[in-house]
Amino acid sequence: MPIAFDDATVIQAIGLVGTLGGVTWPMFATRLGMLLGQLFTNLCFLAHFALLGAETATLVNVLSALQVAAAIPLGTRPGFRHVYLATVPLIAGVLLWSWSGLPSLFAALGAGLISLGRYQTDVGRFRLVMLLALPCWFTHNALVGSVPGMISDTVGFALNAMMLARMGAFRRRPA
Repeated sequence: MPIAFDDATVIQAIGLVGTLGGVTWPMFATRLGMLLGQLFTNLCFLAHFALLGAETATLVNVLSALQVAAAIPLGTRPGFRHVYLATVPLIAGVLLWSWSGLPSLFAALGAGLISLGRYQTDVGRFRLVMLLALPCWFTHNALVGSVPGMISDTVGFALNAMMLARMGAFRRRPA
């Protein structure tokens, strides 16, 4: 007997592919690897949230994908800082245009913090900011019913914390 897939199954499957990216990018040691992993994750969650009807998250993931492209050359081409920073006010515009209450607020907070993280050229600072951003996205995902998003955020948070610990970020510095 053939297996029938309903819309909810397809929506969650796309989200689970995004989760694969969300749990992979924190394991990259380089900023470029992290950014490319985030790009994959953004594209998958863009489709997932669009199908869920989460308009703010869909639009923020479009902006995030563009932002990743602008973030890649930040460390080597200072002129891209202006291009990158020009993407940040768009998040506020998306929030106002697509406002749907608390889900919009948490999507915007998460995207704003991720923007700050991607702006960092130091991998450790990038990861630290992500520790602040991922709980915002977790809250958004809980509000819109994205189980794959919650899994991605939880595992991504834990892996970023683990990678920071490996880097010695939580060790006491001598006085």
